[in-house]
Amino acid sequence: MKRTLFLSACCAAAIAATSPANAAQYRFSITGSQTIKFVLDASPTPPVVDPGNFFVLAGVSGTIDNVAATFDLGFGSPSYFFNFGLINTPTGFVSTGLSLYTGTEAAPTFKLGTFTLTPNTPGPAYSLTISAVPEPASWAMLLAGFGALGTMVRRRRDVTVRVRFGG
Repeated sequence: MKRTLFLSACCAAAIAATSPANAAQYRFSITGSQTIKFVLDASPTPPVVDPGNFFVLAGVSGTIDNVAATFDLGFGSPSYFFNFGLINTPTGFVSTGLSLYTGTEAAPTFKLGTFTLTPNTPGPAYSLTISAVPEPASWAMLLAGFGALGTMVRRRRDVTVRVRFGG
């Protein structure tokens, strides 16, 4: 009984001490007539900036329809004529919609979520999903927790119930 109480107290303390993960990288997945995937820092330092309008990230590695590719990405402010651009590729496009980042163009921080990218030229809309990349420590903690849970279940003793009828 004391052991169970101690383990319960330790679990409660561990849960209370946790904080949300602050992922340093975000996974971008664009789906539509093509599938484009890449990973960027959550708050990059862009080499090309037009304050109040847009910034460009050059030489980004990713995949286009599961084929490795290197491309440039442009991200526009709400007041500019585009919010996202895939530049310097045969499959490039520019889209309009909500801003995909907060902060200034010189120090942007990407938003998490799913966004609709509407091309500037006639064509189908794309869907962009920005999600946090799990840190290795988070995966290790998850696996350790499942291992501890499995060990507790396996070590659990069978309880025998005896019924006595008195007369």
